[in-house]
Amino acid sequence: MSSPVPRRACILCDDADDSATLAAHQEGLRVLRGELRCLWVDGVSDRPWPAQATGPLQALIRLANLEKAGRHEAADSVLYMDVEVDPRNGEQFELVVALSPFTTGAEGLDNSEKLIYSASDTGSGLWMALTPSEHSELREKLLARGVSPDAVIPQ
Repeated sequence: MSSPVPRRACILCDDADDSATLAAHQEGLRVLRGELRCLWVDGVSDRPWPAQATGPLQALIRLANLEKAGRHEAADSVLYMDVEVDPRNGEQFELVVALSPFTTGAEGLDNSEKLIYSASDTGSGLWMALTPSEHSELREKLLARGVSPDAVIPQ
């Protein structure tokens, strides 16, 4: 039996501009999607949500209210923290892709319950555990979006 390919911690570089930050969050999630077993995202930001995030935020709130109603909790007391999202569900996954660059927190675990994705601090905090091939793929995706492939660097 072969051993798993080791993952290396990668972070958003300190001088990443807004477009690099957005691309790094979004493409990082897309690269990791096949390895993610579960995702959580907070419907909370330290700044006003940008226009492109308002639709996904409303969809996340509806999802959170459905989860809370299923647990018989009052929907009006929801803080929209730690909303669980199924990465296999395309619509739910795209909510995290849209909100991750702006939320105070998002996390993703792999099948062995290890953290492989973390976003925090309203976009400025981004940490991913990437295999060498995932890191290469991410660099290619960043470059295709007109962003420096060095926006995400090994920690």
